[in-house]
Amino acid sequence: FALGQTDTLEDVHRLINEYTQAQLANVALAQIQQQWDQYLNVLHVTTPDAGIDLMLNRWLIYQVLACRVWARSAFYQSGGAYGFRDQLQDVMALVYSAPAEARTQILRAAARQFEEGDVQHWWHPPSGIGVRTRITDDLYFLPLVVHHYVVTTGDADLLDVVVPFITSPILTEEQEGDFDLPAVSAQTGAVYEHCVRALKYGYRLGSHGLPLM
Repeated sequence: FALGQTDTLEDVHRLINEYTQAQLANVALAQIQQQWDQYLNVLHVTTPDAGIDLMLNRWLIYQVLACRVWARSAFYQSGGAYGFRDQLQDVMALVYSAPAEARTQILRAAARQFEEGDVQHWWHPPSGIGVRTRITDDLYFLPLVVHHYVVTTGDADLLDVVVPFITSPILTEEQEGDFDLPAVSAQTGAVYEHCVRALKYGYRLGSHGLPLM
């Protein structure tokens, strides 16, 4: 059988004609295998535990990229939304094998930061509708992952990329969260500025001097 996705009926017929031919299907399969090899063979880990080796070599990177970043359908996160903290955590594993994917996710996350410095806890593409909350641990992952990416790849130019903020009504004292479609703000800032605002907004210390979450 053939399974595909495209935008027009004309393309449907083209895909059917192409990929129901065994030779072309085999060529396409070989191409996608080569593409995955480019991602999954970058790192190779050898440990005394064969089971650990099976997970670390190819399998976990495949899961991060295919399931967590592209499909966003794993365990409790099965609705296709981006989680601000979740997908930033995920791409920390991709800085060697798929650094462009990590960079893209950093910019994607920065674009979901409000002018005040807080962020959407999760949002749905392509509209950007999502939830504004009081959860603060999200915020720290932006500077953490930016630092990890820049130190590992040497791509300090990322810090200067300008990304717009978003805007919506600030949460009232009675609100723990608000599901809404924010507007793109006229305010913009370099990724470095986004990191600074995240730290300033989230930097609220308790009686023991630890950041409150």
